Parts: sequence; structure tokens; C-alpha cells
Amino acid sequence: MIEKIDTQGMSGESVKGCTDNVYPRDAEGNPIYPPANFKVWPIFDDKERAELKEIMIEALREWANETKE
Repeated sequence: MIEKIDTQGMSGESVKGCTDNVYPRDAEGNPIYPPANFKVWPIFDDKERAELKEIMIEALREWANETKE
């Protein structure tokens, strides 16, 4: 029976024949991880960005005018 369940691959040295979470190491012994390729998911389209920019600039101008008084 298994005494513990390793869900993160962090319980210690790798088991013979197991290749999960085994990465090549550099000259200093640090693991070389594969590149993280993130997909960009834009939240706003160009029209919405322009509208938000106008709203923010207007709010900053109002704030700047209030702080001058």
C-alpha cells in the first residue's frame, strides 16, 4: 500500500524509471525549465480601449481640477 500520495512531484528524489518533473540541469545544478508559452486573451477590443481611455482621462482631469481648488 502507498504510504503517501505525491500530487506535486515534490516528495523527494525521482524514482528509478520515473521521468515526470525531471528537467535537465545547468552548470550550477539549477533545473532548466521549458519555456512558458502563454496565450494572450485580450479583454477589451480597440473600440472599448479607446472609450475607457477617454473615461479615465476625463476622470483624471476632474480630479486634478478638484485638487487645485
